[in-house]
Amino acid sequence: MKKIVVQGLGYVGLAMMAFCAGAKKRNKYLYNVVGIEKNSPKGFKIINKINSNKIPKIVDDKKFSNFYYKLVKKKRIKATIDVKEYSKADIIFVCSNCDYNFNKKKVELKNYIKNIDQISKKIKNNCLIIIQSTLPPGTTDKILEPLIKKNLKKRGIKNAYICHSFERITPGKDYFSSMQNIERIIGSKSNISLKHTKNVFKNVFNLNSNKIIEFNSPSESETCKVIENSYRATNIAFIEEWRKFCSKNELDLEKILKCIRQRKTHNNIMRSGIGVGGYCLTKDPLFGKASSNQIFREKFDFPLSSKAVEVNQKMTSDVMSEIKDKFKKKILGKKVLLIGVSYREDTNDTRHSPAEGVHDFFRKMGCRLKFYDPGVNYWEYTDNHSIEKKYLDDFDIYVHLIKHQIFEKLNIPYKKKSLILDLNHTLGSKKRLKIVKSKNYESYFIGSK
Repeated sequence: MKKIVVQGLGYVGLAMMAFCAGAKKRNKYLYNVVGIEKNSPKGFKIINKINSNKIPKIVDDKKFSNFYYKLVKKKRIKATIDVKEYSKADIIFVCSNCDYNFNKKKVELKNYIKNIDQISKKIKNNCLIIIQSTLPPGTTDKILEPLIKKNLKKRGIKNAYICHSFERITPGKDYFSSMQNIERIIGSKSNISLKHTKNVFKNVFNLNSNKIIEFNSPSESETCKVIENSYRATNIAFIEEWRKFCSKNELDLEKILKCIRQRKTHNNIMRSGIGVGGYCLTKDPLFGKASSNQIFREKFDFPLSSKAVEVNQKMTSDVMSEIKDKFKKKILGKKVLLIGVSYREDTNDTRHSPAEGVHDFFRKMGCRLKFYDPGVNYWEYTDNHSIEKKYLDDFDIYVHLIKHQIFEKLNIPYKKKSLILDLNHTLGSKKRLKIVKSKNYESYFIGSK
């Protein structure tokens, strides 16, 4: 039985470890699997939870939870900080993050390279390394692969197979299906590496060949992911420009966009919103410039992608400034409830959530803040827990931020004379109309007059 090591046990690595551990053929498990985390307080915490038969992340997807705990019962799930496991591996999935330093305006490749260096000093001959991290295009080809080969040569080891295959995982209720059903993109200069990677994915995810897209370069796979996220971030920034214009001139942007979506070529145009959050869209559009400047030593700046990030970074503060101009007297020192604080719907992931900027705005206005989000429950940014449902009726300002499914049947008993802000199209048209018609409230709905 072949051995798989999954390095980095965040949302991607955790799911990868589980799916590899659960891979079967003719009712027999195909791989022995172990997860590896860094020797750090955070790493220890993750390892201890996994080895205590717990899921180290809060996962809202019951399908994944049931799948995971079935594997736990079979004693298929285990994790460690022991790097000696690399020397036993036939296949290694690298799922650690590659971060962007906004102060230095560059991708932090040093730690990532150090990680690959450590792995390549331990691996055995013919090990398959599948890099799943989002990286500046050219990183695998120009930096990682030469480093791996250099370390192998020093150790007298003939060969390793290297492939880049980025992840598209969706935290939340689609966590399981986003791993199981989405196309796999693989990139390598080596046909043998492509073949081995393809076989692994077929085994792990029961994929047909048409669900696996091959590139003859890891740089093309890396570029695919960066363009994918840059495209989305740019479209968000594009709509933000028009939101500001329409808001200033009292034009109904939502009605305008609804009209535009009638055209088949424009039916995926973005809606206006409160901001961009999460780990990917906040930084990935900058990886093109990082690739050009840091890897290929060129001076192409990717002005559109860079501008999109700039616009999106200011989006939350711009929206809140408009609200301040319109309702300043009604905001100062009031009791505020934030409804939904994750960065996207149906997940408990709060990384870089726009709710942070909204929270900071009201705090600076002398407001007393609470939040309601049963999925998140505890929000590290505020060091507070979600309030109970029975206390929703005692606020001066209600700020709707996320459209969780659990909120669809939620009927909040708004306090009379309160201010209701829908900053991310969380309320349906019926609820909006009811609020507008009522004389008990004032309201602001993003994208509408």
